[in-house]
Amino acid sequence: MKSYKNDLSQVLGAVLALGLATPVLAQQAPAAATPPVTDEASTIEAITVTGTRIQGLDLKGAVQAYQIDRAVIDESGATSVIDLFSQLPAAAGGGGTFSTASSGALSSDTPVGASGVSLRGLGTSATLTLINGRRASVSAFARGQESFIDASAIPLAALERVEVLPNGASALYGADAVAGVVNYVLRKDFEGAEFTASYGDSTAASDEGRFNANLVVGKAFGDHHVTAVVDYFKRNAFYLRDREASRDSVRPSQQGFYPSFNDLFFMTNDQTEGPGNGGCAASDFKVGNLGEYCQVNSNRYVSSQDQQESLGGLITHDFAISDNVSWYNELLFQHTEARGTSSPANFSRAPIDPANPNWPAALQADIVAEGRVRRFSSYNGFPIFAWGKLIESRAVEVESDSFRYVTGLKGKFTNGWTYDAGLLFGGNDRTQSGLSGLIKSKAFYDANLGNLCSDGSTVRRWNVNLVRPSATYVGNTCEAAGKTTLWYNPFGGQTTQAAGLDKLLETTAEREGRSRTYSLDASTSGDLFTLRGRTVKAAFGAEYRRETLRDTPSGDAVATSTNPEPILGFSSTSARAERDQWAVYGELYLPLADQFDVQLAGRYDHYDAFGGDFNPKVSARFKANDLLTFRANWSTSFRAPSLAQSGAGVLLSSYRVDCRATPAACNGNAAASGQSLLSEDVGNTDLKAENADTWGGGLLFQPNSDIEIKLDYWNIEHKNLVGIAEDDFIRRALGGAFPVTGAGLLPTGKPGVEVTNGFVTDAHFQISNLGYQKTSGLDFSYTQYLPESEAGKFTLTFDATYLIDFDRKASSDAVVEKLAGDYLYPRFLANARLRWKLNDWRASLGARYVSDYKDDPDARTLAAVGLPATAQVKVDSSVTVDASLSYDFGPHSFVQLNIRNLLDETPPRVLGSSANVDLYNHDLIGRFATLRLTHRF
Repeated sequence: MKSYKNDLSQVLGAVLALGLATPVLAQQAPAAATPPVTDEASTIEAITVTGTRIQGLDLKGAVQAYQIDRAVIDESGATSVIDLFSQLPAAAGGGGTFSTASSGALSSDTPVGASGVSLRGLGTSATLTLINGRRASVSAFARGQESFIDASAIPLAALERVEVLPNGASALYGADAVAGVVNYVLRKDFEGAEFTASYGDSTAASDEGRFNANLVVGKAFGDHHVTAVVDYFKRNAFYLRDREASRDSVRPSQQGFYPSFNDLFFMTNDQTEGPGNGGCAASDFKVGNLGEYCQVNSNRYVSSQDQQESLGGLITHDFAISDNVSWYNELLFQHTEARGTSSPANFSRAPIDPANPNWPAALQADIVAEGRVRRFSSYNGFPIFAWGKLIESRAVEVESDSFRYVTGLKGKFTNGWTYDAGLLFGGNDRTQSGLSGLIKSKAFYDANLGNLCSDGSTVRRWNVNLVRPSATYVGNTCEAAGKTTLWYNPFGGQTTQAAGLDKLLETTAEREGRSRTYSLDASTSGDLFTLRGRTVKAAFGAEYRRETLRDTPSGDAVATSTNPEPILGFSSTSARAERDQWAVYGELYLPLADQFDVQLAGRYDHYDAFGGDFNPKVSARFKANDLLTFRANWSTSFRAPSLAQSGAGVLLSSYRVDCRATPAACNGNAAASGQSLLSEDVGNTDLKAENADTWGGGLLFQPNSDIEIKLDYWNIEHKNLVGIAEDDFIRRALGGAFPVTGAGLLPTGKPGVEVTNGFVTDAHFQISNLGYQKTSGLDFSYTQYLPESEAGKFTLTFDATYLIDFDRKASSDAVVEKLAGDYLYPRFLANARLRWKLNDWRASLGARYVSDYKDDPDARTLAAVGLPATAQVKVDSSVTVDASLSYDFGPHSFVQLNIRNLLDETPPRVLGSSANVDLYNHDLIGRFATLRLTHRF
């Protein structure tokens, strides 16, 4: 650890040690004069709640922070919380912030019905999420093996505002606030009743309708005040096939509904049912390096946005026990049902009995000719293998119940110090059920080999090896046992199957998850003493938290050493973890001069499984004059592995080897097409915590009362990362760090790779502590209030983020990846908006800009679009325009029309994405209009 951190830690540690004596010291200190509160000061205080623990401190210009208030929420036309972050450049880039547009039934998809926020592209686990200044419970289902706070579990109508602190805040709110803090502030102290209803849809021919209705009521009863919110939301599914940009896959799947067949002994080239015999359509029939195949455009089956329905609400209760003490209660809840759809599953190397009665005569003849045998019966007793695709899309439904209850006391001591003590209990329960396309691999192989009887029993016609699908002939039959064989028909596009077969093959593969958070916290804040006539302020506090996570998939979906892929092309994460954590913290505000002040903060966090760490923060503000203010900050962070990471089991995943990055995995040929792996992600009980250093500086320039300019530089070095770097893992395995075996010889749950003829054909990736990632950039913000005139009142805002660098080194011997301007990491993101108000009319016109960046297609995709394997491709920059118009027909009552993507711009083509579009940085849905009515009673 660096010496300057040790020195500062000792100083701040001594401050923390004096925390318990602080109220006594404060009683002896003279009271400072309280400055008058102006509208401007009130606004700044509201914005910087996430910038300090000290109550009532005016930090104007000291902290870089963003606020999305209720007016902006209404103006945005957002129908969910995650929609709000499309207007915040600091939350874009890198694929960290995700919405339901990237969800689906596959392990590589984000969880159905869920969304998460990431600042600076560092991932959701590096962004601390708070609700009313307190932590939230993680989603019971992880994103892969990374826990996150589900933004979709918060009803949009329950929000008063969202506060974002886009720099390290570990010393204030938690050691894991590496990239910053997002704080959702809930509505309270509402008077009256307000009803809102909205309906929106795209202007395309497809139906992506969204309906939302909510009711907010509030009333004071003597010393009590109650606010209640009820919110209902429903949205239709949106499919890739509904837009021209994503309708047709650039590189269709070579495993089709008409499978390719090869006995892997006599035959050289694969054979399939060709168009001349009523098989594959002529437009889909192709011949490749391995022979014939019938391609499938998988994009026709995938949903880009899941179907969703939710009902949630909020109840707050405040009771003024006395002038100085109040009791508060918050209950937040939401029930969500969502459905996600992914492409049909592939089956690879599935053994087929040559005696299956469904074999088409023409296909038999082709296989006889290719194998140079006398007759088709020559294959009897030996399996013929099939590579194909099931005909039903993989679809799952997820039900989620989230809740959060907080109760506490807050008030003021006689010496003027304030206090807040609260108890929190929250959690999330999720259940996932398969709706279609989830086929048990053993039952599928049995049905293709004649092992499955019509009553559901099995015989040993063939012995099946599930580790590397193959079969050995035995000869028993259902008929010999007085039963009937129930054959699967892999021919004729798989559309004709025996009655009752589907019930024996399909599974719902139910998965249940449960997360819980229990916490107790207390804090106090006030004037500490005077220093040269200026008041030194402080805040001290302590927290205790217990978290538990259980993610239990159905036995059908659990990989074993004898059945590594129990469901074709599908798996579920498993996790089981619990932890206890406690922390103490302190903060000092030191006004060293009239124009110069410093904030010192320190926090010690201790985890029962990962030990503890002290993290300091120093920030300073220098007001050069009434026009110009400078600010700077430095802090450290300590992030223990998330519950899903520390308690991870085995997750079946998929990955295509990148031969350019790892030529040794492709027989030394960097131009080759890497193998598509049905891989595993394997847990690791020896994980260690991550660390980070964050520093930055900026300025606030206000040449007059109508113009505000902010410029900030930020720099984050995030070390000892927990995760999986596939290419680096393969390189390390081939270098001797992990076992290398032949095909089918690597046991389930054991990290390593399998190699066949010089190509990596399977990998079991292990979660581990990786190298580092470093990122830096500039944020620029401009606000101008134009003089009010007969034409109305105009306000112009402009926010932009420029990514200077984003370097990632996966391990000590890996190369440094320069990601800024690379795939998913545009260098420049900007939002501009012009707002107008005249009497009862309001309007706004906004634009969002995403700069170009490098694409990431593989060699096969480049070949499919007619480009050489060495071609460098860019994703074009894009600009989308939004508009809003509303009319106020009463106090807090209005009707509004909001149009996103007013010009109906098509997102740029992205060859590195199977959707043809970058769903993290661009919007596929096109022009979308929403009509909203809000009426205050």
